[in-house]
Amino acid sequence: MSSGQDFDPASMPRTDPSRWRLRSGEEGGRHVWVYLKTEEEAARWPQSVEDRYWMGLSTDAPELPKATSPLQAARNGWSFYKMLQSSDGHWAGEYGGPMFLLPGLIIAMYVTKTPIPDEWRIEILRYLANRANKQDGGWGIHIEGVSTVFGTALNYVVCRILGMDPEHPVAAKARACLHKLGGATGIPSWGKTWLALLNCYDWEGLNPVPPELW
Repeated sequence: MSSGQDFDPASMPRTDPSRWRLRSGEEGGRHVWVYLKTEEEAARWPQSVEDRYWMGLSTDAPELPKATSPLQAARNGWSFYKMLQSSDGHWAGEYGGPMFLLPGLIIAMYVTKTPIPDEWRIEILRYLANRANKQDGGWGIHIEGVSTVFGTALNYVVCRILGMDPEHPVAAKARACLHKLGGATGIPSWGKTWLALLNCYDWEGLNPVPPELW
């Protein structure tokens, strides 16, 4: 197995991007990514331009004439943008900046024994491998942030819950980063709460938070 220094996140397992569909507008505004596991399902529910765009695939959008004026440039932009409109009329958008939201979801699913789909597991591990800071292997509070105890401890836990071997280059490098930062005992209140739910941190160690601050 590659060392943490030369590990390429592109080598992580991945799902078939042509099998993902974005369902929106049917559940009170929620965005739900659905993975179609058979050719028959995929044939019955073709990918939309919106799906392909968010999956990073070719949209097969028609070639637009080169703009020769600001107005034409704006019209070209609108011609493309309207193809990304969801079926219920809104425009979806990625919310992938914070690095402390995903751990809450996965830890909550784990402690409530809610099954985590295999396709989620594959893509979450691939996402975290690509979002780890190149220098030290940790994670910050957001995707552009320096590594912190908060981001590194929680996302390391996610990797382990989802089955990553402790000696996998991503896990080993993240763990070394966490030790260098002083270990998980220095994690802020939200992190202490999630770790306590896993029985990895004593409830007596949590900082009391006045309810009015929430």
